[in-house]
Amino acid sequence: MKLVYAKYSIFSVLRIAIFATIIFSLLLAAVELFQKMDAIMTGNVPLSGLIEFTLTAIPEYLILVLSISLLFATTYFLSNLSASNERIALLSGGYSTKNISLPILILAIALTLIGFVYQEKIVNKMINKHDMLEESLFGQSSTRDLRNIVLSDSGYIIHASSFNEERRMLNNPLLIVTKDGNLLKRIEAESAIYEDECWTFRNATIFFVDEYPQRTLEEYYIEDGFIIEPHLFRSQNISIETMEGSSALSYLSRLKVINPKLYQERMTDYLRSFFQPLSILVMVSISLIMNYEYKKNILLFCILQSLSIAVVYYVSDMIVSIAGHQGKIEPYMAVVFPIAMVLLIAIFFKWFLRKAL
Repeated sequence: MKLVYAKYSIFSVLRIAIFATIIFSLLLAAVELFQKMDAIMTGNVPLSGLIEFTLTAIPEYLILVLSISLLFATTYFLSNLSASNERIALLSGGYSTKNISLPILILAIALTLIGFVYQEKIVNKMINKHDMLEESLFGQSSTRDLRNIVLSDSGYIIHASSFNEERRMLNNPLLIVTKDGNLLKRIEAESAIYEDECWTFRNATIFFVDEYPQRTLEEYYIEDGFIIEPHLFRSQNISIETMEGSSALSYLSRLKVINPKLYQERMTDYLRSFFQPLSILVMVSISLIMNYEYKKNILLFCILQSLSIAVVYYVSDMIVSIAGHQGKIEPYMAVVFPIAMVLLIAIFFKWFLRKAL
C-alpha cells in the first residue's frame, strides 16, 4: 500500500511539474525573443540561427523555473488530497503526515542532486554558447575578450595584445621567464594557443639570457611550467556563474589576493549560482510545511500561501545578493539567509495561522 501511494504521489507531482516547467520555459523564451524583435527584423537574422539561439537558452530556463513548477505541483497535489478527503482516508489507514510527505521529499532531494550535475555539465556550457550566438546574430560586442593583458605567476610575466576566448588564443604574446629575480629567457611569438593543458607558442623567437646569450627560432614552442589557465585572461566582466567549478575556484583564490573587493562580488555570484538547484528542495519543503487543513477553498488558499512565501524567498535572495556585493555580509550568507527566512515563515504559517481561515 505504501509503495502504491509513493508511486502515485511521485508521478502525480512529476506530471504537473513537467507540464508547468515546459510552459514557463517557453514563455521565458518568447519574452527574450520579443525583446530582440527590433534586432531580428532589421538585422535579417536567419531562422536557423534563431532556432539555435532559443534552444541553447532552454536548459537555463528549465533549471530556473523547475523550483516554481515543483512548488505549484506539490501544493496542487496535497491540496487536492485534502479537498477530496483522500488525506483523511490516508490518515485513517495508518499514514502519518510524514508518511504522506516522504515520497515527495525524496523526489525533491533526487531532483536537487540531479540539478547540481545538470547545471555544471549542461547549463553552463549552453549559457556560454547562447552568449556567443547572441554576439554573432545580433552584433553585440563581446565582453569575453581582453586587450593589452599583463599577468604574472611564479616566475613568469606574460603580455599579449589581445585574448580570444573562443579559440583560447593569445595574440602577439611576450613571455618573460625569471628565477630568483634573475632574467632567464624572453619569448616572442605571433600567437599562443592553449591545447592539452599547455600553451603552444607559434613562430616563436626565444632569447636565452645566460653566460652565453643566444637566439633561436621555433615554429612551435612549449615552455614547461607555464600553465596559467585561459580563464585568467578573460575580461573581469565575464560571468563567473558559467565557469567550470575548478576554474572558478582557481580564479577566486587568485582574485582574493589581487582584488578583495571584486572577490567579494564574484564569490557571492558564484555561491548563489552553484547552490541555485537547492531552491528546488527549498520550494518543495515550503509546500510540504504548508497548512492543508483549511475548511473552504483549500486549493486557492494553499497556492496563494505558497506563492507568497516563494516571492519572499526570491526578493530576499535579491536583497542579500546586493548586500553581499557591497561587502555588508559574508558571501555564504547570500545563500543561507533566504533559505532560513522562508522556512521560518512557512513554519509560522503552519503552526500559528492554522485556524485563521
